[in-house]
Amino acid sequence: MPQRHSLNNGSHTFGVFTAHERKKSEFLQKEKARISADSQLPFGFCALSLQPAEDPVVTPSGHIYSRQYLLEHMSTKVNELKRRRDEWETTKIAEEKEFLESHAKKSSYKRRRSFLYCE
Repeated sequence: MPQRHSLNNGSHTFGVFTAHERKKSEFLQKEKARISADSQLPFGFCALSLQPAEDPVVTPSGHIYSRQYLLEHMSTKVNELKRRRDEWETTKIAEEKEFLESHAKKSSYKRRRSFLYCE
């Protein structure tokens, strides 16, 4: 059955909105409204501190960072990842210990039961 074309039939981006919702929303009306000067950093500003970059570092994708803020951010992320890894390891050890204890209880119960009811 052919698909009926209407105001609500749009691309994947706009397909989730009805024509009325698209008309009502500001960010879907015009590209100028979506990509304005307020939504972009001025050239030479650090993407982390939102201030003019001092001792700028540029990524291959073109993002500009101040070296000081970039190093601070990386060190906090490293510490956070270490903390999360330690938490994960402790929960993993606790889960393994709990599994082994429950498995040991089950196997000892089975051995006792087989001993008591052996023929």
